[in-house]
Amino acid sequence: MDLIDDFFSHAANLASSSQTGTCEQIDLRRAVSAAYYAVFHLLAMTAADNWAIPDERGRFARLFDHGKMKNASIALPAKIEKRLGASPSAENAAIANELKALSKEFVALQDDRHVADYENSKVWSYSEVEKVILRAHNFYIKWQRLAKTPLATAYLLDMLGGK
Repeated sequence: MDLIDDFFSHAANLASSSQTGTCEQIDLRRAVSAAYYAVFHLLAMTAADNWAIPDERGRFARLFDHGKMKNASIALPAKIEKRLGASPSAENAAIANELKALSKEFVALQDDRHVADYENSKVWSYSEVEKVILRAHNFYIKWQRLAKTPLATAYLLDMLGGK
């Protein structure tokens, strides 16, 4: 996923300029935003990759909306319990716990992006931004293990906002 790698590289490059003293707040803010967008597009592109018509995958990915994705992430813990039933396998229970953690992280990354983009009184430090980028990258790594599981694909469908 070249686009995802580009977002992470962009975030790291923007943040690293603060190490040389050439960075401004806008660079740190855009680094936070780029880290979030790496995760946003990772999820949208994962769902689109499952779409049967390759020529329409880009169009399908554009159906994803930040608000619906956040709402689905907030609602995931309750939904996942229903999907698992009373006695899930140890593997499904572990996947569910990882997905719940990722859903919380998605919300946190989106909140960070919102602060970076809209709360001008917040002054970002390099170490804060570095932590956001690392959290987003860890999300990416964990998502790679879970993306093809039925619970993860159901989560992606939830993000579209339908019933």
